[in-house]
Amino acid sequence: MRASGKKSVSIKDVAKLAGVSVSSVSRYLNGGSNVSPASQKKIAQAIETLNYRPSALARALVREINPAIAVVTINSSQLGPTQMLGGIEARARERGASITISVPETDRREDILNSLHMAADQNPLGIIFMYPDMVDENISDFFPLEGPYVMVTGQQTMGAHEVSLCDQEGGEIITRYLLSLGHKTVYHVAVPVRLEYNRRLQGWRKALENTGSYIPDPIICGWDPEDAREIGRRLALNDDVTAVFAGNDELAIGLISGLRDMGKRVPDDVSVAGFDDHPLSGFWDPGLTTIHQEFIRAGRESVDLLLRQIPQYQENPDGGITDANGDETEISKKSLDIHGKLIIRNSTGAPRQEK
Repeated sequence: MRASGKKSVSIKDVAKLAGVSVSSVSRYLNGGSNVSPASQKKIAQAIETLNYRPSALARALVREINPAIAVVTINSSQLGPTQMLGGIEARARERGASITISVPETDRREDILNSLHMAADQNPLGIIFMYPDMVDENISDFFPLEGPYVMVTGQQTMGAHEVSLCDQEGGEIITRYLLSLGHKTVYHVAVPVRLEYNRRLQGWRKALENTGSYIPDPIICGWDPEDAREIGRRLALNDDVTAVFAGNDELAIGLISGLRDMGKRVPDDVSVAGFDDHPLSGFWDPGLTTIHQEFIRAGRESVDLLLRQIPQYQENPDGGITDANGDETEISKKSLDIHGKLIIRNSTGAPRQEK
């Protein structure tokens, strides 16, 4: 029988009782596409309990798929997310789709889930979640979602539907390079991500461990380069510091400013390396040694990886399947690693006693 009261039962009531998103109920009503068997069972039970009967209009609406890709991103103000969003938007436009962008209010689990559910409720083509491994939760708490999705991560985590930027590998490469110049160890100024989720830091630590080098405590910094500048001033007081790897290029520039404030020369007294290859990093004085990240490509590839899960987007006009570079690829491809590249400039050199 119908639930008590005069208020008519809506699709939102069904979703709430079943514990799923409105878009999942919509897909169920439209034939069950991309809805797990467990969710289908819950939805069916909720419909029976509430005696829900969708109107003709509702049935028509659930058949309409929003031709947009929903992007949920952590910390969109940084270089990486900004460039990736540009890549996502450009590739989506080329493929005939638009995008919507949502930034959770905080990195807390409830705020992220709220953003993901709100995105799913818009019934998009799919969801791209950027940097879920930067939050203090297990990614399995958020995924898999109902329907197509892709994660853009610093490191492969689940092995499916991921574009990985291989941050740990990059952290290891740049640390090994500094050690190869003759530095006895490398200090690390880390971005404000919990240690167990900080892939760049993990790569730094691995390089030091594997070479038997002394491992100093990482120095956690905020995102503001001014914070890094203050850290640079403090490090200048320690003559044992001859090489520093910063978690991104902006922090590296802050460090260099702080070291110079205290009379230190870069790289003569202290070598400094960054990460990301900011568009201006080659124009700073000195030019910054860094790891080049293909953020725009990551954004474009994430769109292709998402649309590859949707039948009507799988074929190009010639019948083939193409990636972001226009190359034919396998439809079964579910993940992609994008490796960084070491860019050597003038901010690093051999320690003073070795010259």
